[in-house]
Amino acid sequence: MTSMDVLSECVIHKILSYLSFQEAAKLSLVSKTWLQAWLTHPNLEFTLLSSKHGYNIHDRKIVDQVMERYRQTKIPIEKFQLSVTILSLHRPFAFPQMDKWLGIALQNGVKDLSCEVSLPSYPFPIFTFLAPKSLRELVLLGCNLILDHSLAITTTQVISCHSLRKLSLTEVGLDDNMLRALLNCCPLIDDFIIEHCRLLTKIELRNLQNIKLVSISCCKNQSVTIQTPTLQHLSYFGCFLEDSPVLDIVECRNLKSLQLTDMRISEGFLQRLISTSQFLERLTLDYVSTRLERFKICGSPSVKFLAIENCKGLQEIDAPNLVSLEYDGDQIPELKVAKRCRQLKKSQLCLDSLKILNAEWFGELRKFLSKSSSWSLVSLTFEECSEINLKDLVLHHTVATPKVNDVVCIESSDKCPTLLVDALLWSCHPKRLVLKSSIEMISSFMDRLIYMKNSRHSPCHESKRHKYSQLKEVKVSKYDLQHQCVELESGELAEMKAISFELYW
Repeated sequence: MTSMDVLSECVIHKILSYLSFQEAAKLSLVSKTWLQAWLTHPNLEFTLLSSKHGYNIHDRKIVDQVMERYRQTKIPIEKFQLSVTILSLHRPFAFPQMDKWLGIALQNGVKDLSCEVSLPSYPFPIFTFLAPKSLRELVLLGCNLILDHSLAITTTQVISCHSLRKLSLTEVGLDDNMLRALLNCCPLIDDFIIEHCRLLTKIELRNLQNIKLVSISCCKNQSVTIQTPTLQHLSYFGCFLEDSPVLDIVECRNLKSLQLTDMRISEGFLQRLISTSQFLERLTLDYVSTRLERFKICGSPSVKFLAIENCKGLQEIDAPNLVSLEYDGDQIPELKVAKRCRQLKKSQLCLDSLKILNAEWFGELRKFLSKSSSWSLVSLTFEECSEINLKDLVLHHTVATPKVNDVVCIESSDKCPTLLVDALLWSCHPKRLVLKSSIEMISSFMDRLIYMKNSRHSPCHESKRHKYSQLKEVKVSKYDLQHQCVELESGELAEMKAISFELYW
């Protein structure tokens, strides 16, 4: 007996659950104990791939043997995941065997089922699996449900699967009638995910008594209507480059989180939704805009977490209880942040693909950052920077000095304007400055920071103009892949592509 045989069956099952099908098959050759544990594992996951040489006959035979063992011994199957990639010419061989394996899983009382296939889509017998009324989770990818359409009307009058809690349909072939029939069969689902089902024209969610989470990825010319009072989490992905699908949210009064991506919204749409969702805490907007180019987030005391990415036209944020604000875009936002919003614990500003950086731009950045009491992170990514006149920066000195913990500066040009460091410190006043650039740029930054620190005690004319900075000390360390600062060793600077400067004011 080997040392591995002394492990209990539940421990072996735990180990096998972290392995791929091929890895588990190899381990089953270690001993009869491991073979028996593998064959009695309650959660089965098979991934079969086709190639120009054939449809993985060896793996297919192994799966066949395992499934036949389950059928003969009637071992319960808790979870069954089947992922198959096939070519058209192999379809006559693949589909009958898939029918057989899925049939055995059904016979052995499968609770959680996932069937993922490539095109041509597999005709999944969905009502056959709903009939036993024991399925808890059903995940389908690339399957075809149209073939069951003729049974939909008569079947839904008989079948009612109250056990199903999660239904996920991705790139599935079904029409409006079939979707309606499925939702009528499963009125108690908690989670519903539907992505890129192109044959649909209407996605209507009504009369779902327990629905908590909905994620919808739309295609062109699809409309979505949601009337689900119990819904708490909604993620909606439109198709911004196409004509925007119609999203009609009739009732979602218990909504806690909302994510809108790639869509145009009508005037007042977001404001109406926020005002009727009294428990809304988390709002995420990604590539959202209006035709009028202006919209607001106002009057919502419940919103605490706000994330905005590449949204054109957002003009005002008035959320008095906001604790987290994340903004990502290619220009400094024109946001009016409520004065009452002073308890921000996390605030991040990420500006990418920046084009023109001059004294006026840094003045606008300082003005925006001063609207909040503090910022956790400011990240700037740009290719080059114009020469900056220090006198122009001083003209904006009446704006309050911002408080920023970390500034990450990513610069791809070797050109370093003499006063770029001055502009960054003046506009952000960070506790730490991380620079990701060339060694030439890193050396220039280091020289300038050391000079500014030393000139603080100098009576020269320039030190007087820098008097507001009060830079007392600079500590240099390398910035590793885990975003941690590690002490810089002698001679390492020449190899650095990212450096961290701890700044003491």
